Amino acid sequence: MTDANRDGVNGNERAGSASLAARPLDLGMLLTETGAGLAAALLAVAYCLSFSALLFHDELRVGLAMGLWALLAGSALTGLTIGLGSTLTPVAAGPNNPAVAVLIVLAASVGGTALASGATPQSAALHVLVSFSLATLATGVVLYVLGAARLGQYVRFVPYPVVGGFLAASGWLLAAGGLRLVIGEPQSFAALSAALASSAPKLAVAVGFAGLVYLLNRVSGRMNALPIAFVAAALLVDLGLWIAGGRAGTTGWYLTGTSEPRTWLPVASALASPIDWRIMWMNAPEIASAAAVTVVALLLDVSSLEVQRQRAADLDREFRLNGLAGILSAPLGGVMGKLSVNATRLLDETGGRTRASSIVAAVIVASLAVLGIDLARLVPAPVLAGLIIYVGASVLIDVLLRSPARRAWSDYALAVLIMLAIVNLGYVAGVVMGFVGACLVFALSYSRIDVVRRHLTRKVYASNVDRSGEASRLLEAEGDRIHVFWLSGYVFFGSAHRLYETMAAALGGSCVGRRSFAVLDLAAVTGFDTSALLSLMKLKNHAARHALVLAYAGLDGRTEAAFERLGLVGRALPHKCFASRDAALAWCEDEMLAEVESMTPPPRASVDLADWLATETGGSARAAVLMRYLVRQELAPDAELYREDAAADTIDLVSAGSLTVTVGSGPGRGLILRRMARRTVVGEMGFFRHGRRTATVTAEPGAVVYTLTRDAYARLAAEEPEAAGAFLEFIIRALSDRLEFANTSLSALS
Repeated sequence: MTDANRDGVNGNERAGSASLAARPLDLGMLLTETGAGLAAALLAVAYCLSFSALLFHDELRVGLAMGLWALLAGSALTGLTIGLGSTLTPVAAGPNNPAVAVLIVLAASVGGTALASGATPQSAALHVLVSFSLATLATGVVLYVLGAARLGQYVRFVPYPVVGGFLAASGWLLAAGGLRLVIGEPQSFAALSAALASSAPKLAVAVGFAGLVYLLNRVSGRMNALPIAFVAAALLVDLGLWIAGGRAGTTGWYLTGTSEPRTWLPVASALASPIDWRIMWMNAPEIASAAAVTVVALLLDVSSLEVQRQRAADLDREFRLNGLAGILSAPLGGVMGKLSVNATRLLDETGGRTRASSIVAAVIVASLAVLGIDLARLVPAPVLAGLIIYVGASVLIDVLLRSPARRAWSDYALAVLIMLAIVNLGYVAGVVMGFVGACLVFALSYSRIDVVRRHLTRKVYASNVDRSGEASRLLEAEGDRIHVFWLSGYVFFGSAHRLYETMAAALGGSCVGRRSFAVLDLAAVTGFDTSALLSLMKLKNHAARHALVLAYAGLDGRTEAAFERLGLVGRALPHKCFASRDAALAWCEDEMLAEVESMTPPPRASVDLADWLATETGGSARAAVLMRYLVRQELAPDAELYREDAAADTIDLVSAGSLTVTVGSGPGRGLILRRMARRTVVGEMGFFRHGRRTATVTAEPGAVVYTLTRDAYARLAAEEPEAAGAFLEFIIRALSDRLEFANTSLSALS
């Protein structure tokens, strides 16, 4: 998040706090906030009940009481932590739905390994709970570090196929777990048929409840349909079972064993009962996977609430708060609480507007954990299973049927493959496949972006050197011999060969038999991999075959040294490195002019200037007249001809050498705007506008100028009007040529 966004978030929060201070909680508002918190707490408890039944069933059912405590405690601590500090007030917490799917895999692996090694069900359940605490602690540390280091925004770069694959797998595992809670785990087709037959009424209730909640949610678009339907279904099934014969005839309809929330502390429990830490080490990848899935899920939840609330959140702060909650929960036996979008939406729908509703929800959940009420005995197991099926099916439908990724078949296919890998091979395999797949998708997608951002020739794009009309016309005529390429991005194996082909095609046969030049502006290139450097070697070989000179611009020192080691540039090679694109282009122009212009020694400066003036003003007679009004100056290197903001009272004609035009604080420290080569005019704009100098002009070594002062120009106009008119026409023509070429360059760059 940018500093501006973060300031906006903090400003919103301060404004909200000020509003609350100005408006104390009256009785009506307090009742509304309490009702909203109660609704959110009811939803969180429903999730805790369902997920504890899912995680601790069959032989692990002896750990149900402690598992329910763990989920309630984790939700309460997280709700209180984020409720007091979140930038998305009000918010509520609950079990992390996608991460619960990881815990399903973790519970099966840890519990199965412990039982196979001869552990009792009680010991196996304790091993599972310890692994959950480790996963919660690891998740908390990862989230807190990401938030403290302000790395939250980088999580947004996780590609959709990975996110979609994780979520789809979590949805599948949850839905399958809900079905398993009703029919058990039959090991054969015959056993499955028997289980379906014997569990048909319970299965009908579970699936019917899941379908009903989904339809109600779709039709109403409100989250309050879920807790209302949950309570109503539990009461109706309870009533139906009581009418059918009371509790005696309810075998399989309720969870068996002790199910009151029972406090447990990981450290004390581990000291009181031996823990096989090798089992934890064997399942370390799955524990780490829980952290990875939670990070992605929290990012999606925060992004979803940002859209719903139409306000920006401080993602780093949300990560820190949820991470802190995990760090605090783990030693107290709490498991996997997290900001819950569904519970937070329920707060909005039931009137929650302040942190008070968040705190009420957390306190109610904590109270139920501390009081030890046997909630599981009040809710039939098929209703709990139906809630799990609904959650899993909703995630599957969102990812596989309603996701915009369906329009991009590669993203959709990769998400499905990651889901299948997780379901069949575990989260570790899914994480590895997701990483590899995301890299491949990124490489394929990024390779479609041409690293050559722009390509122009000297015909339409010039350096910042202002040259004589004759030299400019020559460079324009021969402009197809100089090519300028703007490169950008990271050049890697996916785009390197395309770079070579693009440049080779542009340079291949345009200047057969003549030396040509290519300027490669690499200032916007973030880096090269080995394949890219090999492509540049191929380009160098192509240049040798076609009399092509390469000029690299914008390289940093490290890259330039690497180019020298590879033999791309060097004293024995014609190819050069330059600090900027403009310097490289100016050098190419100089090289081409040197080839075309006469190789005889130049004439004396005065004669050279007279010849130039004769050409530009229409004859040697006029040139001779003009020369009488000009004053010759030989300038020392770095001498100031003009100072910025001084009076513009002269025009200067550059006869030899060149001048540098800068804006800023003096020679060598300002921003170089242009270089004025010989046979150019400088200072004419300020002179005729009677203004002040807009730049500082300094001399380069060997600079010779001829100066026309304002007094001399007044005398010229009075004494020699014809020569003065020819001089004005020359100035206007020079300005027109500059403007025309500037328009051409701007058009080419647009």
